[in-house]
Parts: sequence; C-alpha cells; structure tokens
Amino acid sequence: MTDAQSGEVELGWLGWMNRILMALIVAALLAGIGLSYLPLIQTNQNFRERVQRKQEEVLRLEAELRRMEAEIRALKNDPRFLERKIRELGYARSDELVVTFKDGAR
Repeated sequence: MTDAQSGEVELGWLGWMNRILMALIVAALLAGIGLSYLPLIQTNQNFRERVQRKQEEVLRLEAELRRMEAEIRALKNDPRFLERKIRELGYARSDELVVTFKDGAR
C-alpha cells in the first residue's frame, strides 16, 4: 500500500489510531500543565480578594477621617457645636439645674 507518487505508506486504521493516541497525549499534557497552575491561580484569586477588602477598608477609614476632621473644625470654630458636645457628655453650667429622668421599668 504505497502511493507511488508521494512515496508514503498508508497504514489504514493504524494511522488513525496513531493520530488519536497523539491527540490524547497532547490533551493529557495540556491538562497536566493546567492542573499544575491551578494552585497558583487560586492563590492569585485569594490575593485579589484581600486587596479588594483592604481597599474597601481604606475607603471607609478615609470617610471616617473626613468626618472626624470636620468635627474637629466645628469644635474649634463653632461655639454652639462645642456646647452641644459638652452637654452630651453630661456637663452643665454652674448656674444651671440638671434634671435627669430614669426609666420607670422595673
């Protein structure tokens, strides 16, 4: 079974089996390479999630910082705000009478 012009020997079903076997070997190699990178991919995903959580925490802390800075400016510059904060702490002026109410539940 030779092709006279090309000089190739035709193997019939053995040729197909050889091609299938080579395709299976290539697929197994690709699967092995993919599986060897799987832990690295998972580690990378974990790092990305940690970075995302840290970025969200930074944004939250920056917002809290802005709020605190605004409160500090108000305490320095707004006497009514300062008095309200002091009263929230339970203080009163020396000439004032402080009345507190207790809950009647026993």
